Order: sequence, then C-alpha cells, then structure tokens
Amino acid sequence: MNESVERSRGGRAFQSVLTQHFDFIREQRQRRKTWREVAESLAAERGIRVCLHTVYYFYKRRLKRLGHPNWEDAAVSSADRQSATDSSQKPILAATPPQREFRRPNAQDIKLNDPTKV
Repeated sequence: MNESVERSRGGRAFQSVLTQHFDFIREQRQRRKTWREVAESLAAERGIRVCLHTVYYFYKRRLKRLGHPNWEDAAVSSADRQSATDSSQKPILAATPPQREFRRPNAQDIKLNDPTKV
C-alpha cells in the first residue's frame, strides 16, 4: 500500500500529452482522416490512448494559439511568406467588372402613390 506509482500520463503542469505529437496529428488531418481515425492511430502507432474529443479540442486550441485562422490548412512557412513578399512577384488581382452608365429615369415613368386613394 505504501508503494509509489509513477503515472505515465500528462507532462508538466498545463501541458498536454499530445503536444509532442502535434505534427503527427496535423499530418493525419491533412490526409483527411477523421478525428476517430486520428485517435486510433495515436493509440496504435504512438501508444497514446485518448478519445477523439481530446484530440479535436487539443488541435483546435493549439492552432488558435499559433494564430492560424484556417485550422485545417497547413501552416505557411516563413520561406513561403518571404517569397510572397518579394518585389519580383506581383499579386494576381481579379479583373474588375466593366462600369455601366447610370441612366436617369424619365419623370413621366415615375408614378407616385396618391395619398387620397389609400
């Protein structure tokens, strides 16, 4: 009864067990795996038994903290950001639709309601 049991779950305070496996989870989601399949693959390949809701909430919270608005998309690396801001590359803009001329209606075409007939 006086034996000390060392637990294998958790890590430091306020740190998830899934933190080390974030890239693995992202890779699985990019392969269009469901949350249930991701949780099962974590149990089979990494030896971490968690329910699908745990994986979902961890991943969603982690992406929010990283500042990615689209949590399913791959993170944009700093090299991609730099190449997008090079002066040699100009942004591709959509063509604006042609302007139509404003046609003022004729005064005879406008019929107003008669308040005495209401």
